[in-house]
Amino acid sequence: MANVENLEKKLLKLINSKDSFAIALTGEWGIGKTRFWNDFYEENHINLGVNKYSYVSLFGIDSIEALKFEIALSTHETTQKKDYLSGLKGIFKKSLDAIDLPKIEGTGVTLSLGKGLISSAITSLIGDTLICIDDIERLSKNLDIKDVMGLVNHLSLEKNCKVVVILHEGKTDKDFREYKEKVFDEVLTLDNSLSIIKKEIVTNELFPIYENFYQTMDIKNIRFYQRVERTLKAILDNSDDDLSFTSKKQILEALLIIRMAHDMPSTFDDTIDFDFFVKSFSSPRVDELRGYDLDLTFKSDENRLDDKEKVEVARKFKLMDDTISQFYSYFELSGWNKIITSLLVDLDTESEIIEELSLSDTLTEIQLENDREKQELMTEYRNLNSDQSFNQRLFDNIKDRINREAFPNLSFHYNILERNGSPELAKQFEELVKKYIEERVKKGPEEWHIENYYLKIPVLHDIFYNFLLQTISNQKKALALNTDASTLSSVFMRFCKRGNISKDFFEAIQNIDKENFSSVVWQPLDGIDRIRYIRELLEHPAFNIDIAKFDNGDRIDTASWHYKKLIDTPKRPPPYQPFIVEKKLNEVKRWTLELLQERIEEKPNSRAAVEHLLELTHNLEKI
Repeated sequence: MANVENLEKKLLKLINSKDSFAIALTGEWGIGKTRFWNDFYEENHINLGVNKYSYVSLFGIDSIEALKFEIALSTHETTQKKDYLSGLKGIFKKSLDAIDLPKIEGTGVTLSLGKGLISSAITSLIGDTLICIDDIERLSKNLDIKDVMGLVNHLSLEKNCKVVVILHEGKTDKDFREYKEKVFDEVLTLDNSLSIIKKEIVTNELFPIYENFYQTMDIKNIRFYQRVERTLKAILDNSDDDLSFTSKKQILEALLIIRMAHDMPSTFDDTIDFDFFVKSFSSPRVDELRGYDLDLTFKSDENRLDDKEKVEVARKFKLMDDTISQFYSYFELSGWNKIITSLLVDLDTESEIIEELSLSDTLTEIQLENDREKQELMTEYRNLNSDQSFNQRLFDNIKDRINREAFPNLSFHYNILERNGSPELAKQFEELVKKYIEERVKKGPEEWHIENYYLKIPVLHDIFYNFLLQTISNQKKALALNTDASTLSSVFMRFCKRGNISKDFFEAIQNIDKENFSSVVWQPLDGIDRIRYIRELLEHPAFNIDIAKFDNGDRIDTASWHYKKLIDTPKRPPPYQPFIVEKKLNEVKRWTLELLQERIEEKPNSRAAVEHLLELTHNLEKI
C-alpha cells in the first residue's frame, strides 16, 4: 500500500538523485494528491537535491506556449516554501496579457513583439528545475495532451528537469495508457490518505472513529472528511456541554453514514440516491424492510408473495444495510440524526444545523444515552439474548421516547411486553401512549391527519390505531359543538375566495343554526359582491351531504364529514323510531329566502337586487 510515508521516501530518493526524470503521481479522485505534494514540498524543500522549483495547474491554460510561460513565471528557489514574488509576477503577467501585438514603427520596418516571443526567451532559461504539473484531467479543449506530454518529455530529457505530473488516472485512462511507458519513468500511486486526513481533524480524540470508517467503508476523499468535520464541529459547539465521549462517538458515527449517503450514494449502488436512503432507513419503514424475506424471490411464481418493485426495493435496502452494518449496526434515521438528514437535503450553511439543533434541544446526553440503550435492547431482542431484566429495561427506555418513536414502533414495543409476560408494564405503557395521543390531538387540526402517525393506511394489528381515530373524531365533534359564528364566517369566506374546503368544519356547518347562518350571510365582505357570495356559500359541499335525523330533529349519523348516503340503509322495525334522510341545503335555502325577505323589509331599495338574485337562481333552486 502506497501510503504517505512510503511515497515521501520514494520521492526524496528520486529527487535527490542526479538523474532527471518524469513521474506520474496518481490516485483516486479526492484522495488528496495535490495536498500530499504541497505538504511534501513544504516539509522537504530545503533538503531537496535541486535549486529551483515550479508548480503549475493546467486549469485555465489553453496553449502550450502559455504553459511554458506559466512554468517559467512560477519558478523560484527551493530555499523558499513558496514563491514570494508571485504577486509581482502576476502583475507582470497581466501586463503582458494587455499587450495586443503593439507595433513599433521605424523607417519602413515594423516590429511585432508577442507574448510567445517573451515566453520563449524566458523558458530558454529553465533547466535543472523540479516541476510539478497538476490537474491534467482539467485540460483545456484547446490544449492537446500530446503537446503537454511532449513538453514533459522535453523538460526531462533536454532540460535536465525533474517533472512530477499529478493526475486522476480514472479521468485520463486512455491518454495516460498511451504515454505511460513512452514518457514516464515511474508511476507512483497514492492509495492511502489517512495521515493527510488526520491533519484535517481537529477533534483528535475522535480520530479512531474516522480511521475505522476509512478502513471499513473505503472512503478516501479528503473533502468528504473535511465536510464531516465542519458539520461535527458545528453540532458539538452548539449542543450540551456535558456530552460524553461516548455520545460524541455516537454522533460522529451516524454523521459519517448520513454524509456518505448524501454526498456519494453510489457507494451503495448507482441506482440508489439519497432520497431512497432516507425513506428506507426512516422508522417504521426500516423495520418493515429488515423483516422482508428476499428468499421469496427465488420461489415459484405461484408462491411469490410480492411484486417485482417491492422485491427490488428490498434488494437495494439489503445492499445498503449490509454495507452500513460493517461500521454501524442496526442504523436507522430517528431523533437528532433525522433532523440533520432533512437539513442536508437543502443545506446552505452549517448555521442552519446549529439553529435547528439548538431550538429542538435534541442533542443532550440524556437523549443520546437513551438512543444507545434502545439500540442495545433491540440488539438483544434480535439476537434472542434477552435476560430477566429485559422487560423492565425496555419499559424504562421506551416510556421516555414515546414522542420520538414512529407509531407502529409503539405498538411493537407494547406487544413485546405483552408477549414476554409483563401485562402490568404493557398496560402502563398503553396508558402513557394514549395520554400522549390525547395531548397531541388537542393541539388542533394540524394533528388530525392520520398520515402524520402512520405511513400505511389502514393499519392492521395496532392497538393504538383505533384509539387515535376515535380521539380525533371526538376532538372534531368538540370543535363542531363549540364553533361560533365568527369562525364559521371565516370558513365560508375562505371557501368563497379561494375554494378552501375545511373538511374539519363540515359537521359544524351541518349543525349551523339560523342565527349563526344569518351572521355568515351578512358578514362584511371584502372584494366580493353579496349576490355572488350568497350563491357560492350555498354551494359548500357540507350542505349537500345527506344526514339522518329522527323526527324530533336529533341526528343519528356518525357526524363525520365523509358520512355516506343513508338512503339505502334498511329501515329498522318497531319498536325503533324511524328516521328521515335530508340535506342541510334544504333548510339553509329556507333560511336564505327568509333572510332575503327580511332584508327587503329593512331596506326597501334592495328589493330589485334580491329579486334579481331569485330570478337568476329560480328561487334558489338552481344555485
